[in-house]
Amino acid sequence: MDNDRDPVLVRIGGVVATNAVDGYFPEDVNLNGQVKYTGTGNDRDPILQTIGGGAATNVRYEQVP
Repeated sequence: MDNDRDPVLVRIGGVVATNAVDGYFPEDVNLNGQVKYTGTGNDRDPILQTIGGGAATNVRYEQVP
């Protein structure tokens, strides 16, 4: 099953998790103009907080109208 964190990692190059890419990409979850996987203001943490934050393996399903 696909997860929502991998596209963030792929956007920054997929090798070095501390890289960042400037721009408003679909992976820019917090819409600050930069895609980051780690560090302050990263785009991975909002995803983890949405699913409960305690375990990265949690899944949350939502229905879109």
